[in-house]
Amino acid sequence: MSESQTIKNNALSSLEKLYSAPGLSWWPVIFFLPARLVFAFIAQALTSGIFAYRGSTNAWQDATAWWPVYSTITDILCLFTLVWLTKREGIKISDLFRAKGKDIFKQLTWTPVYLLAAAPTALLASIITQSYYGAALPPMIAVVNLPPAGQIYSLLIWPIVWVITEELVYLGYLLPRIEVLSGKTWIAVLVVIFFWGFQHLTMPFIIDEQYLVSRVLAATAAISSFPIVFLLGRRRLIPLIGVHYLADLATAILILQ
Repeated sequence: MSESQTIKNNALSSLEKLYSAPGLSWWPVIFFLPARLVFAFIAQALTSGIFAYRGSTNAWQDATAWWPVYSTITDILCLFTLVWLTKREGIKISDLFRAKGKDIFKQLTWTPVYLLAAAPTALLASIITQSYYGAALPPMIAVVNLPPAGQIYSLLIWPIVWVITEELVYLGYLLPRIEVLSGKTWIAVLVVIFFWGFQHLTMPFIIDEQYLVSRVLAATAAISSFPIVFLLGRRRLIPLIGVHYLADLATAILILQ
């Protein structure tokens, strides 16, 4: 399949024709909006079940210390769902990248430009977090306590799988489909920002009101520029994957300190 065909398969005009045909329902798309939030809760629940089985008296709290590791369960569930969602549309999950071969590396060279464009909202997220916790580490960082193998995994594997999956879910798949469904790009942007930010409620889910509020507010601020930069940058997904990877790699390094 050519690069132009890859882009065409996930283009708005193709999606409009696809979903105007009888028999293809919008409901799977709509139900997929909160999927990462739900899958993240399931992943933490499964991990806490392992701790409970091993005799932990506070299994849920013990599980939160492992969220950079068990979060890959969230990604796997999302990727399997994306495979099914794209298959029902007659396309492949790789079509969501809208790039292949050499074009992937060409797009990566735009990462510094996209990084500068997303920097203001990243700064805003940092200000929000500091307004709640000052110089102290926020709970989702302070709670992590991993053995060496877990630390290596959180540094080398987690950021890559995480950022690729998130960009595919929210920008590659959901944004163009919500655009077609709503008929308004600005509505699609707001919907994606809301669900992308709100998913962090369960990443990890710590039962503390201040943490939950600050976590969602900071995360929403951090990613709020992503859909906008994506659209202004002619829907290039690869550079935003690069930007997001650098951000999450910084988080992984902070966790290890």
